[in-house]
Amino acid sequence: MVPLSSGRFAAIRLQPGEDPLAALRALQRRTGAAAMALVTCVGSLTRAVIRHANRDEASEYRGHFEITALTGTIDPAGQHLHLTIADDEGRAFGGHLLPGCEIYTTAEIVVLILDDLGFARAPCPLSGHDELVVRPAP
Repeated sequence: MVPLSSGRFAAIRLQPGEDPLAALRALQRRTGAAAMALVTCVGSLTRAVIRHANRDEASEYRGHFEITALTGTIDPAGQHLHLTIADDEGRAFGGHLLPGCEIYTTAEIVVLILDDLGFARAPCPLSGHDELVVRPAP
């Protein structure tokens, strides 16, 4: 059976120079949430740090980028977040959000805190990576 949860929304607005991953980790600690999901994010970056698919190393981009999507899950020990950004020509690209991004003008972020669930990561023999485990709240 799939565990179900009611939820609460939280919203934050980031200022220039802030790191969105650091802000989301701080929100998780402040709320004590055992399971969070990103609902939406709009804003811009001057520095983006992303790990692209099937790569081990980070790629860093500097310039002015629109955040066109930020989605994923957050738990007390980690997160799995994907970022999509677009450059000034409208070209979009993305990957795993990593520490070190910097907000350009703002970022408006809404998360859903899933009070009745707990998220964790565990090795998955199918993917070979640590993957999401959903459980009833501790």
